Amino acid sequence: MKGTIEPPPLCDFEEWIDKEVNEKDREWFNELRDCNAKINAGIAARKKEEEQRNERIAEEKRRATAKRKTEREVKLARARRAKAALEENPDALRKGIVEQFV
Repeated sequence: MKGTIEPPPLCDFEEWIDKEVNEKDREWFNELRDCNAKINAGIAARKKEEEQRNERIAEEKRRATAKRKTEREVKLARARRAKAALEENPDALRKGIVEQFV
């Protein structure tokens, strides 16, 4: 019957690990750590680019909305002027006076 191997106390754990890992495995772990760092950096860069793209799209939408709002206000003002001209002079449409407001 084999007994269980207990690791050394926690304070000696790193030394125990360093003794047990050979140089080839240590290099592999370092390469793996570097590879993970590159992957994480790429993910962060893509996330930043996506946030910038979303911000640009939101800004374009805000500008388009503001432009439509001003165009609508201009059209409403023109309609109000035409309506006021018709109320002042009901024959204005027939005489062609209202056309300058439309």
